[in-house]
Amino acid sequence: MSKVSNFIKEVTARMKGDEAGVVAAKVERKALSAINGQLAALKAKLVDDETAVEDAQEALNNAIFPTAVFSNNQDYIANIKRMQEILDSRVDQLDSTKASIEYFEGLLASNF
Repeated sequence: MSKVSNFIKEVTARMKGDEAGVVAAKVERKALSAINGQLAALKAKLVDDETAVEDAQEALNNAIFPTAVFSNNQDYIANIKRMQEILDSRVDQLDSTKASIEYFEGLLASNF
């Protein structure tokens, strides 16, 4: 006898009739497919986000440590500030992607 997932139990409990188990199993497959698809997309995005953070960190380092003499102090400072803001934004996006992955992995673990 196969183990009945929490998801199927919940869907079956919400339905009445002979086909409840069959419908619940189909709903579970669709839900698993949707969540696994979302996780796959998020994991691909994670790689892109990590690369974006690395690139932004490098751009900030280049702004802080220019290889040519600059003539305008305000532009130098403004460029550092701008590059830091970009880095902060990329880190926030990376953190958001990681949080989403954790959420969907938790959703799978606790409901299927």
